[in-house]
Amino acid sequence: MLYEFALTPDVFHLALLDDKPVLGVILIQLLRGMCDNGLVANLHKDRWLEYTKVRLERVSPDLKDKILSCFKTLHDRHRFVRHPRRLAGDPTNDSDWLELALESHRRIPFHGILLSQPLLSGSGYSELAFMELSEALDSPQWQGRRRSCTLTKCEIDYRTALVPLLRHAKTLALIDPYFSCHETRFFDTVKICVELLGQRGHAVLPCRVHIHAGDPSSETTPERLNAWEKRLLPLIDSQHPHRFKVFLWKARPGGETLHDRFILTDQCGISVPAGLDCRLHSVPNSTTWGLLDEEDRIRRLLDYDPATSPFDLLGEREVK
Repeated sequence: MLYEFALTPDVFHLALLDDKPVLGVILIQLLRGMCDNGLVANLHKDRWLEYTKVRLERVSPDLKDKILSCFKTLHDRHRFVRHPRRLAGDPTNDSDWLELALESHRRIPFHGILLSQPLLSGSGYSELAFMELSEALDSPQWQGRRRSCTLTKCEIDYRTALVPLLRHAKTLALIDPYFSCHETRFFDTVKICVELLGQRGHAVLPCRVHIHAGDPSSETTPERLNAWEKRLLPLIDSQHPHRFKVFLWKARPGGETLHDRFILTDQCGISVPAGLDCRLHSVPNSTTWGLLDEEDRIRRLLDYDPATSPFDLLGEREVK
């Protein structure tokens, strides 16, 4: 549902885009698709974006504006993701950038690597992840992107679906009115998320994890928050340096009911209609997770902001 791509800077080359204007049209379509459900590797510790913007200075104003508009959307949605600096120094040409993309790809594979025909022909490489610009829209990497995922509520399927969603996330909100730290089937999902968060193949990225649950009618609010804190504290260590905050909510009389379930990060939102419990010891049901439009992701986050929520906040507890 969220796919990471590397783009070598040659696809923004003036000579390439001037020689075949249709390539500019293809490039914009690709970037707009990445705004929808893609991540872009900001190689060489964010230097890729700087280097690419310099190249854009020579591109026609209309095309440049469209590209920069896509870049702004990707930036606002936190879809540019940092990759380590090149050990051999700053890349000086397109071949260096391709080598750097392949270095990251060998560590954790990209869904696709976009490059131009001249660079592809001159590289001597043959890689299934390559997407040559002129044919990229018809490539299996691009055509295979999906906005939903059918899975069973088991650990293997959860891990497969969550890996690309949590690898680069800096914030995570788990929303389920039935969430309970006393039930293993819910807490196992928390543990899976903790293990996957920030696992980028190099330094672990610390994340803020917010857990939103419903009214703990069988306990007082302080008792339930104490129980959450006791369960969460052992999950925090040097390999998983994440911070937690637990929120307990209650529907207002005559207001909206606490019902829908979501996984929301700073990069995307996923609807989880059958709930966040993971069935390790019983027959798991099948369900379908779906990617939210950005406007809906923001709307659902506001539903669980104490300043804007349609629900009453019973209590909260930070765990770190």
